[in-house]
Amino acid sequence: MMLTEIFNRASSFRVHPHLVFIMLTVLTGLFSSSPQAEEKKLRHHQINLSGNIFYFSMPEDFSRDMPAADMVESLDISDITKFDNPEYGNLIRRWWDIKKPGWFGKQLGTVMMDISVQRVVENRSGFVTAAPYNIRERFDFMLMLHESFHQRYEAINSEAEPEAGRTTAYHAGLFALSGEKIHSLYFDKIYNGQRWMSYAIAGPQGSTLMVFALPLSTQLYLEVVFTYSPNHGVSPRELGDVAFQKMSYIERSFKVHYLEDNPFSDLVGKAWIEKTNTEVLEEHRTTILRIYGIDVNKEQPPLPE
Repeated sequence: MMLTEIFNRASSFRVHPHLVFIMLTVLTGLFSSSPQAEEKKLRHHQINLSGNIFYFSMPEDFSRDMPAADMVESLDISDITKFDNPEYGNLIRRWWDIKKPGWFGKQLGTVMMDISVQRVVENRSGFVTAAPYNIRERFDFMLMLHESFHQRYEAINSEAEPEAGRTTAYHAGLFALSGEKIHSLYFDKIYNGQRWMSYAIAGPQGSTLMVFALPLSTQLYLEVVFTYSPNHGVSPRELGDVAFQKMSYIERSFKVHYLEDNPFSDLVGKAWIEKTNTEVLEEHRTTILRIYGIDVNKEQPPLPE
């Protein structure tokens, strides 16, 4: 399958039902326990990224079956060549076992959290634009993240046999078209006065990956990935009803204190907060509709609802 076909399929209106579930659960998740009680269970951390300080908190009830390396507390991001080593930007990985509340609560699955600094990927596909990504522009940052997904998972999808009813093992989308309305498939997430880019990946065997990204420089961005893996016989919804709540306390703690002269501080903390992701996409309506073969300068027949 050509790369452009993969992009078009991922961007089409026929979003995979797994992704629909993820979006609805994230947007309407129920919180059953006291936020104050949960907050008390969190331990606060910080990571120094060449003077840009990333703050986050997390519960310490880690899975005993998955021993983890120590967190990287300081990382030099001033020298981009260090990222030639794909392992260099890894900061922390932790697992949690998820079960239903109660002493004899059912074991539902696990959540893995990966935090890393990633290099901005090259625009290989030319999807939407052939120009290099300028992630100071929010639209370009969204396109870059979409490209990053395909560069990571295209090879896996070409080798892995998709499950029944699916075209690929891993599936994600950037936007969809319904009638003449453009819909962003990226979530609008604002934590501590900063807008993060966030999207979902539907994986095999009911797994779900939730990705959060924030730019650090024109060449690097911070990425947090939560991988939700249900146990055998457990549905993604059953796991998500409990696990999304637990991880939400970590998400809401995210904060980057940028260096004083870092231009991304004002971007993510001011300019990017003013508009939703869908509103940003609407600013590029002509370009996006052209992907669907629609020329806005020509009279078009009515689009099907």
